[in-house]
Amino acid sequence: MIAASLLFLLSLLGLIGAFNALRGPATHRRPQYRPPWLPALLTAEAVPARVLVHGGVAALLIWAGALNQIAGRVGLVLTLVTWIGYVVIQWKAAGAKQVMAEALAAAGIDATGFAHVDWRRVLTAYPYRLPRNVVRIDDIEYAPGLHLDVYRKSDQSEERRPALLYVHGGSWRGGNRRQQGRPLLHRLADNGWIAVSASYPLAPTATFPDQLVALKRALQWMRNTGAEYGIDPDFIAVCGGSAGGHLAALTALTTNRPEYQPGFEDADTSVQAAIPVYGIYDFLNRNRTRDEWPVIPRWVMKADKHEDAELYRQASPLDQVHAGAPPFLVIHGEADSVVPTAEAHQFVAALQDVSQRVVGYAEIPGANHAFDVLDSLRTHYVVSGVQRFLEGIRVSAASR
Repeated sequence: MIAASLLFLLSLLGLIGAFNALRGPATHRRPQYRPPWLPALLTAEAVPARVLVHGGVAALLIWAGALNQIAGRVGLVLTLVTWIGYVVIQWKAAGAKQVMAEALAAAGIDATGFAHVDWRRVLTAYPYRLPRNVVRIDDIEYAPGLHLDVYRKSDQSEERRPALLYVHGGSWRGGNRRQQGRPLLHRLADNGWIAVSASYPLAPTATFPDQLVALKRALQWMRNTGAEYGIDPDFIAVCGGSAGGHLAALTALTTNRPEYQPGFEDADTSVQAAIPVYGIYDFLNRNRTRDEWPVIPRWVMKADKHEDAELYRQASPLDQVHAGAPPFLVIHGEADSVVPTAEAHQFVAALQDVSQRVVGYAEIPGANHAFDVLDSLRTHYVVSGVQRFLEGIRVSAASR
């Protein structure tokens, strides 16, 4: 009886998880479509591991006699239904390959053979193990009290290599540089890039534009000191997710603005490409693309948007788009239950209206907020696309 009950409970929880991960995309006007974010993420991006664990435990319970009871037989049926859901989830994840290929093609970049999947990592989804020939140099102070980590090949030649600055998310008041972006950082470092993940001041201690100023300090360090680690100062890109996507986009759009470079006004803080992922682009939320977030006025801005709309515009990438913007590849999850896709659509449309450079957009099927924190199949296709985009932009820049 115990084995049957456990099998039923295990299968029911699995079915609920699969259903939650398959629910439709969230919108501000349709909150009923907003699945609980973290459970949906952990289901959708770890299907192989879930199948292995679920299958193994179910096999043990069946061996223990679970099918001798009706609850166990019902549990087996629920398991089979759950696994059908997992197949659909993986089918959607595989669709990321086509979406990234189309985004690359639209940007004029050859997508032939761009996708590389390390199935050993996909099977576990565990993102924190460094590739065998990649080293991480920890806790480099780039500004007083602020640190970054450098990822590079252990046998890196003395030749200067292109670099990426990664900005972590966490609602501007949490997260850290070692929690997020690891699949991308590992992939780029493994392929000869220098990948940098930087900390920045967090709210409520920090108030905008403290975060932006810090990231420009990080760019200054990469150009002035990063050569010691192999960084080519002529090609630095910026990427980030969620709050990090907001800050990455803002960093790319405010190149060399002296008001954000106090004491280092002459430093070159330009970037050659930007990849914001599931970012927030309009602090004023003018078109109500998402819910109002109290964290922004209370913790980040420490001002009400109705009282200081100009400050909010300064903090909004949507208001900072201009003809000279660097190449952009904006990435957003189709099923994002934290930041609906309308936020990205609005920003991409504004960029495409005025930018003289490439503006690509990839809406990843079935992807929820922060999908790329795990080494999933979907993440590998997206990371492969980001790598090819950066390499294509670099080649294009070198030929100009």
